[in-house]
Amino acid sequence: MSKPGGPLYRPEIDGLRAIAVVAVVLFHTNLGMATGGYIGVDVFFVISGYLISLIILREVGEGRFTFLGFYERRIRRIFPALFIVLVTITVAAWFILPPEQMQTYGQSLVATTAFASNVFFWLKSGYFGGDAELFPLTHMWSLSVEEQYYVVFPFLALIAAWGRPRLLNALMAVVLLASLALCLVYAPRDQMLAFFLTPMRAWELMFGVFIAMHERRWRPALAQVRFATTTVEVAALAMIMVPIFLYDSTTQFPGWSAIPPVLGTALLILLSRPETLVGRILASRGFVFIGLLSYSAYLWHQPLYALSRMQGLTEAGWPTYAVLIVLTFVLAWLSLKFIEAPFRDRRRFTRTQIYAGFTIGSALLIGFGLAAHVRDGFPGRFSARTLAVAATGAPSPYREACHVEGLNAPGPDSACRYFVNDDVRWAVLGDSHGVEIAYAFAEKLRPAGQGVLQLTFSGCQAALTFESENPGCSRWMRDSVTWLEHDEGITDVVLVFRHSFYLFGDQTKSYPHIPAEAPNFLKTLSADDARTRYVQSLTEIARRLGAAGKRVHIVAPIPDLPTHVERYTFKGDPNDARRVTGVSVDFHRERNAYIDAALVELDGLPRVDVIDPADAVCSGARCASLIDGKSMYFDDNHFSVAGARHFLDVEMRSGHLSLPTTGRDTDGD
Repeated sequence: MSKPGGPLYRPEIDGLRAIAVVAVVLFHTNLGMATGGYIGVDVFFVISGYLISLIILREVGEGRFTFLGFYERRIRRIFPALFIVLVTITVAAWFILPPEQMQTYGQSLVATTAFASNVFFWLKSGYFGGDAELFPLTHMWSLSVEEQYYVVFPFLALIAAWGRPRLLNALMAVVLLASLALCLVYAPRDQMLAFFLTPMRAWELMFGVFIAMHERRWRPALAQVRFATTTVEVAALAMIMVPIFLYDSTTQFPGWSAIPPVLGTALLILLSRPETLVGRILASRGFVFIGLLSYSAYLWHQPLYALSRMQGLTEAGWPTYAVLIVLTFVLAWLSLKFIEAPFRDRRRFTRTQIYAGFTIGSALLIGFGLAAHVRDGFPGRFSARTLAVAATGAPSPYREACHVEGLNAPGPDSACRYFVNDDVRWAVLGDSHGVEIAYAFAEKLRPAGQGVLQLTFSGCQAALTFESENPGCSRWMRDSVTWLEHDEGITDVVLVFRHSFYLFGDQTKSYPHIPAEAPNFLKTLSADDARTRYVQSLTEIARRLGAAGKRVHIVAPIPDLPTHVERYTFKGDPNDARRVTGVSVDFHRERNAYIDAALVELDGLPRVDVIDPADAVCSGARCASLIDGKSMYFDDNHFSVAGARHFLDVEMRSGHLSLPTTGRDTDGD
């Protein structure tokens, strides 16, 4: 691709880049302006496939392609700006990120530098969850996909060039169709695998490759049909713009839903020119200017967002994000002018200098990332008191061993019973919010010689009477309820679910606004109908267990935090106040108003009572993240063991919960 102003330069492609980067930048604000803005990455993939393949195929056809020259161009294009961003963000992270997140950042720094961050974030967090919003380098996954692709593509082009003329077409078609098939097969089964991994994304770049290979033939053929160019152009633009505003985090993406923006981008690359209807818009000065900044703007925006979220700055909403967006494009302009452009100039930096800088820079970044991993995120940056408070924000030591998930999850017959095996009268049934509460219950019951049965399934709704989209959840829930009905030794069952997350979405993506997403189950029903079915199912669980003679204790929603508890633990001195605040009581009540109303009805059923964690952590106008120098959470929504203990202590002192506390003491399993 030639430089701006060159004979082969296509300004309308920079206009497409502008649409893509603005969509992504707006999407990551989580303010609802571009709920499907993540498709901007797909636009970038098609453009990249087109531009890079033009160069490779032309040079291969002329017999002057070299790997040394190709990767020199990639380094000049990608690494100088990337290195500056990574160094800057690493310095900022040193002062902002707590140890655990610094350790994760170091791991992501290594993965990003080695162009393996798509695999890292697939294994680590996903893309649409709350945790992903706090990772400064989450967005680097797309660079890894492109670079992994361009390790393979030149070899395919060379193989094809050495064969018959039609071999290139056949080979590219096989790659495109195989990748698309993998994407369509895996997207419904494992969305994040299909989202992050190159084999399921390569088809998007291949669309660009096919345009590069055939545009000289296809464009004139379409031009012969009257009004074809304008009609297809407008339709293609709609294929991009409509998903930006219509899709959201609940859309099954990629898969069939990825085809419209990919096809639309390919058609615009094929047909748009500065003299066509859409081409004139894309080639206009404003679009081109933003498009020229798109690469650096893409690099800068997510680190700025993530670090600002860690400081609580984004809770002000649009005013903060407006400043961050302006700062993103200011930094992008500086990067383009003083970093990108100079390093592309072969007169200023030789090939030897480029490769040497790349090697040294990569080694330094990887070295720091490994050190952050090995040194546990450099905890020495913080005081001993702060680290002691952070240590109290620990999950249950039984979480990994006793918490289940997936189609092959162990059934209730093999569930954990602790600390006493032969006198288990209490059971905790629910999702991950029940893990620490089960452990705290077991501690309370241990002096009386009684144990606790933990039945918790990761991300499993109260899905007794409907089918959850979480694999294995509904079957496990039905088996567990049936088991509890027939277990005569169990006298009390504690139900714990993160109801409002399932019903309305993740608060970390919307705070300080109340999340209002559609339920993450029964997606063929309206949101209201799905929520009604959920309450009916929860009611049926309580009714059946009560009818079986069990006392049912339903735990109301645990107050969410705006972000990870570490923000409160590592910001300021925990000794300054007895309580360090999280969300307001008003936010908590409004967030959970729907399920709280249902719980009021359930509280009136025979043998059913509701116990409210807000009693333990909310006082006056605010809810607390730290109390008496102890962390009540281990993330943004789960009680830590210390938090679960505090919750039960408060409920017992208030008389809302009665537990036996004397009797034989057994050192059970």
